[in-house]
Amino acid sequence: MYIIYKNNAFSISSELSERTVCELLAPVCIENDEEITVPFEKEENRVAVYKDEKNEVTLSVEQRSDTLFYISRTWKNTSAETRSIRIAQRVLPSFETSRYLIPCVSANGNEFGAGFEPKGLERDGKRWVFAYDRVSIPACTLTENADYACALFASSENALSLESSCSIYKDEKGRFVQELSHPIAELPITYSSRDKYAEGYETFLTLAPDETISVGAYLSVCKPRWENYGICDVLDTALELYGDNGNIACPTNRELWDRSIVFAKSLISEYKGKKGLIIGFLPDGNGGFSYRGDNCFELAWCGQNVLFSRMLIEDYIRFGHEDSLKDALEILDTRVKFCTAKSGLLAAQMRDFEDLDAAAADTCNMGYGAYEFIRTYLTLKKINIDRPAYLDAARGLCDFFVEHFSDKYGFGKKWRLSGECLDEGGTIGGFVIPALVKMYDVTAEKKYLDIAERAMHFYMERDLDKFVSTAGALDTCCVDKETSFPFIVSGILLYESTKNEKYLECAKKSAYYFTSWMFHYDPIYDASSEITEYNVTVKGLTSVSAQHHHLDMYAGIVVPYLRRLAELTGDENWRVRADMMWRAVTQYIGDGELKIHNVVRPVGSQNEALFHCRWGFGSGKRGQLNDWLVAWPCAFRLSVLAEEEF
Repeated sequence: MYIIYKNNAFSISSELSERTVCELLAPVCIENDEEITVPFEKEENRVAVYKDEKNEVTLSVEQRSDTLFYISRTWKNTSAETRSIRIAQRVLPSFETSRYLIPCVSANGNEFGAGFEPKGLERDGKRWVFAYDRVSIPACTLTENADYACALFASSENALSLESSCSIYKDEKGRFVQELSHPIAELPITYSSRDKYAEGYETFLTLAPDETISVGAYLSVCKPRWENYGICDVLDTALELYGDNGNIACPTNRELWDRSIVFAKSLISEYKGKKGLIIGFLPDGNGGFSYRGDNCFELAWCGQNVLFSRMLIEDYIRFGHEDSLKDALEILDTRVKFCTAKSGLLAAQMRDFEDLDAAAADTCNMGYGAYEFIRTYLTLKKINIDRPAYLDAARGLCDFFVEHFSDKYGFGKKWRLSGECLDEGGTIGGFVIPALVKMYDVTAEKKYLDIAERAMHFYMERDLDKFVSTAGALDTCCVDKETSFPFIVSGILLYESTKNEKYLECAKKSAYYFTSWMFHYDPIYDASSEITEYNVTVKGLTSVSAQHHHLDMYAGIVVPYLRRLAELTGDENWRVRADMMWRAVTQYIGDGELKIHNVVRPVGSQNEALFHCRWGFGSGKRGQLNDWLVAWPCAFRLSVLAEEEF
């Protein structure tokens, strides 16, 4: 790609065809609800000047690499009055756009989903405008087809450049236009909580007479690495542009392990005489925390009973804590004895043992639970403890899905434990695939590999190849992040089992999709925000879904697999991302002294949600932390540490 200047405008063109790929449109000023396009005046030394009676704008474009361009704009108030304005730079793609993306906000308009998250390009006839801090690359918009991808996003060189907004809309000719505006606006309304909206939010730049401001931005123009994956180059470039988060001071691995085991053991409780790990803690209103009162002892997903048990076994192996082994075996024995249905399906909740056939479970809980049962069986074998019932529990589930794979809906989302599919929707069935591959590795029975491969092709072709995964977060039904995780795992496992390069490609695609939800920069917060108060770094954390615009610690689970991907591909960017995620998810973990919201956090605990943008339960104020001390961040943290020597 290279810059050309013709017809009084900058364009980016293809070196091979000299075809214009996108064009930088004239600067726009928004003042008193009026939108004014500042007309072109002249060009000198490849600097375009635009001028009217109130504004003088200079625009230049510098090529930084084969695909990256830096846009510099200087805006001067030439009137005799102090003015409050918003300014916008627009880019017109010259190709026919097949899809568009605003990372963490809109995947081609969020066509999938039963919620009321922002959909399409506009609301009530007015185009959506989103603040930069909702987006994993600041104020990023992307349009693409099979041949070209065009991404416009903000620079973090100073606060003025970073504090921005973005929009994609269609002009009067039906062409897609990408907009980067300054300062922050969210219009016509603000998505303020799950399926809820608040009034729009708009700020302005105040310019005195003859005052000048300058802002920087980036434009990436490339050929997509794979169709619908035009964001890949942007994600790689963002690592260089915004840097890593290596300035975070992390506890040592041993400190993290010890604290995490303390928290894991604090979750151990009973339901009707049967031992398990409760889902987490909420404030008790008396200066402490207590168990959430719904008898929730979950197999995987938020509760992670099987993964936690494997970690307790690791604690025994590493440090000789016999109580850890005893608790783990009792918890696992209970699950396989009482919570395995005749169909082979696994109860998601321990309380379901009271009427297994009537209960229902999702493929996330069942699939990942079975995967961890197999890993636990293998871990125990290393120390000469034989628990064939754990392998049998996983085998029963794998056998069920070998028989019930559908060319229409894959493994589905939710099943009655008696064997009836209750919900066919979403990509969530992908959580079954790692268990199938692992079962093949243990048993060498090809039926498991055959179905794993069929399922991988099905979900990749239907969903991930279109740069979307859906319905993995069980409390939502939308485009999300976490459902892509099993395809990173499955791609790596299938590649290692078959040596077929296409599965390594699947893993890379899924990892790019997952990391498009990772924040590559730190938004700016004022001194009153809790992110500032507790010195939290946002960079490296991941946004949840199109319906839940907050950050969480889910990236922790993918860290070992990204490190493995770096080994398999030789691409160290995967290790850089893994390290960024790890540093981010090991912040503000309870050490017995950490006090948040005037309450000392339990040792090893960590809250689930950070409300980094104008979205959140309660006040909706930016930069807040919640008090839901859920189990899974601790389990994922331990699973990373279990792969390390310390």
